[in-house]
Amino acid sequence: MEEITAAAAALSSAAFDYNRANYIFDARMRWGRFNTGYSMAMAQTSQYREDISDLTELTVTKADTYHTVGTICFFLNFELIVDGSLGVHGPAPPGWLMGLYWTNVCIAIMFLVAFTWMAMHSGARASAGAAQMRTHSVRLPIPTPRMLDMARVTANSFEKQRAQDGFRIPFAMPAGKESELDEESGKRVTISDRRMPIWYHDEVEELRKDEGGPAPSPTSVPEHFELYRGLQQEWWCYDVYSRIGILFWFSHWLTSASLYSMCHCFTELRILWPAWTVTACFVTAHWGILRLDITSKPREGSLMCLPIEKIVPFVPVLAVFGMSIDYSVLDPTPFLQGLIYTVSWICYGIQLAWAIRLYDLAAPQRSSEESPEHAGDAWSPMEWPLPPAFKQAVYLVSAPKYLEPGQTCLTQEMKAAKGQKGQTAPQTKARECEPAMLPWKLFRGAICTTISMWVLIMFGRGFEQINGERFLLKQEGRVERWPS
Repeated sequence: MEEITAAAAALSSAAFDYNRANYIFDARMRWGRFNTGYSMAMAQTSQYREDISDLTELTVTKADTYHTVGTICFFLNFELIVDGSLGVHGPAPPGWLMGLYWTNVCIAIMFLVAFTWMAMHSGARASAGAAQMRTHSVRLPIPTPRMLDMARVTANSFEKQRAQDGFRIPFAMPAGKESELDEESGKRVTISDRRMPIWYHDEVEELRKDEGGPAPSPTSVPEHFELYRGLQQEWWCYDVYSRIGILFWFSHWLTSASLYSMCHCFTELRILWPAWTVTACFVTAHWGILRLDITSKPREGSLMCLPIEKIVPFVPVLAVFGMSIDYSVLDPTPFLQGLIYTVSWICYGIQLAWAIRLYDLAAPQRSSEESPEHAGDAWSPMEWPLPPAFKQAVYLVSAPKYLEPGQTCLTQEMKAAKGQKGQTAPQTKARECEPAMLPWKLFRGAICTTISMWVLIMFGRGFEQINGERFLLKQEGRVERWPS
């Protein structure tokens, strides 16, 4: 009997020492796991803050670039208007060409002001949105002193454990399977086949009582991406149309610069061939930028189906042809005068068609399906109605809707329930709101103004062609040449 008692005491002592050693080991693991988990989560949250900075910097950098370009453009535009005044040092160019020149240069100013203001708004709003998210939403998950005290376990805490845990015989008395408390039934439900001691379940209830949120899934995405995409609704349209505005400004400015250069060559320098060479340079540049930026077809149901962007760069070629005849030594026969007027009307017709085509190119269109994401490529969700013609030229990057395979969000993991109860919990999504399409409305107004200006100048040209050039104005001191 004494031998049995001694053997039982030795077995109990060995089991007690074994379980106490396990408890102390698990306590160290508990503290290490707590600190490692939060250290990784803080490192990933720092990456999230960099995500916000990178996405914002893309818009702000473009806006700053547009501001710099806009400043130079203002100077170039007023150089053509003020310092490049035509008709000051000699006879004014013919009226048909001045109509083309002044309409283009003034339309360029209109788009210049539009894209500069839109760029200013997009950069300022993006900076404000990023500052708000970085200071309010995306913060480092730093544990509080109370959480640290709860994570720390002393060795004498083993004395508070249940007797069956303190004297459990290994292998003969295996630990129970991992379980969690079912709130509906009030009973513990097995959630895995892992054998876990009771103090592990106590740790889950103490340290992870705030868990139970949505568990990450292959379609889940970090919350800061969803929040940021909702913020982008307020400025992406300004970003897009400031970029398109730069192209429209360059298109009209290059045409007006070419017209001014040929007028300078003919009216003041009296040279023929340089007028053609300088026109060729501007035409090539104009054709090149249109080919680079207009990468796709415009929206469906276009008003102008013809690809006028492939024709409009050659308007100065027709103009320099007409000026070559106008300022030549040929006799001003009715045939030559009619030929010049015919060429001028072709130029006006192309410019009017180009103004209508601008509407089709800039008009937004909502996509019916999500475009695939490719590494290193610009991407935007289908909810953003981008102009199809410029979709690949605006360089817009939105926050992704899905994580790449193998990636996970530790913050969501830390909040997720251990079992299945968190699988159907709703995830934070981008706020549901319509995109701020005010930039498109302003841009549409500018394009309609452009169309109206060409209609008005064509009416004026028709009136003067019927009644005589400069019929309504006094011409004291003016030296006129045919057909002007």
